[in-house]
Amino acid sequence: MRLSAIEFVQSKAQKSGKIQDVDLAKDLKRLFDEKFFPTWQCVVGKNFGSDISFEDRHMLYFHFNSTAILLWKAG
Repeated sequence: MRLSAIEFVQSKAQKSGKIQDVDLAKDLKRLFDEKFFPTWQCVVGKNFGSDISFEDRHMLYFHFNSTAILLWKAG
């Protein structure tokens, strides 16, 4: 899962250069809903907080350059 997300973000960055946070969040959510079954949520940005309990294969958090990316399965 982590590798899929990182490769997706890297390919988007190479194609378009500057990625809008909102567009990246929508595209990542769509990818994860299709690939790993629905109900994924995504937040992309430089300054946000969260309080999500960790569950294996239900949450992913990483940084790409200075942008933080949080994906979690809700439900």
